[in-house]
Amino acid sequence: MKLSTRTLQSLKDDAAIVDVYRDGLADESALGLITDYNDLFVYMSLFDENGRANGVAVFWRDDVSRIRWGGNQRDAVASLIRARGARPSAPKLQLDSIESVLRSVRAAFGYVNVLTERLAHDITYIGEIEELDGESLLLFAYGTHISRDRNRLLLRIDDIIRVDADAAYERSVHFLATGEMPKD
Repeated sequence: MKLSTRTLQSLKDDAAIVDVYRDGLADESALGLITDYNDLFVYMSLFDENGRANGVAVFWRDDVSRIRWGGNQRDAVASLIRARGARPSAPKLQLDSIESVLRSVRAAFGYVNVLTERLAHDITYIGEIEELDGESLLLFAYGTHISRDRNRLLLRIDDIIRVDADAAYERSVHFLATGEMPKD
């Protein structure tokens, strides 16, 4: 078994708070728990630095450049999580393909947040999946808090490198667009 696989399994088993870095794609790490993984994907339950649950993220395993655990910063977050009694967002997700990830995130939360960080690391697309095949995703997109501009957006599946949901901002954008709170 590869060192990276053994390490991911150990971190998952120990429910360790980790920072996962995807250098060159994202300016900041993903902070949280390794909820699941396979040869293709890493699925994390995210927390913010104050110990509050902050949704989920699924990204390509090959994009992971570093994982850091232990140390004062992550130990402090773990203490805050315990003190708050915070529960991670961790529905069962299918990690067989990017299409199965998208479908299972939609089933769990009613919407998806897709990131195309290789194209632009600071743009995110939040909305409801209208159609999906092996090449394209048709999204009924939500606007920002200010614009609230609902529109349809066609994205190439190959450009999607991360799928998120259930963070505070995403939940609020979903509510403003639909009037419904996302599924718990």
